[in-house]
Amino acid sequence: MDFFQVNLPTDFLPLINSLDGISIDGKVKVSLAIGLFVEKQVTLAKAAELSGKTVGEFIDLLRLKKISWMEYTEEHLDDDERAIRELLRDSSNE
Repeated sequence: MDFFQVNLPTDFLPLINSLDGISIDGKVKVSLAIGLFVEKQVTLAKAAELSGKTVGEFIDLLRLKKISWMEYTEEHLDDDERAIRELLRDSSNE
């Protein structure tokens, strides 16, 4: 894996140190992955990979931070309504 270095002002250090995790690198990786996921720049799976966590572990982190990891779109709602109508129609034909 290739790496690059970032220089941050020392003002960040107390904030980073207050995050959960062992190493500064790990804390920054998780924070960046969460930010990229929240901004819809990466998928859940990619964010988990970038953070060095499994998808389940990453979901648990999001839950702890009260960040929704599922998106319920209008398309999902339409699909659910269609399925309910079909179920109701099928049950009335029995």
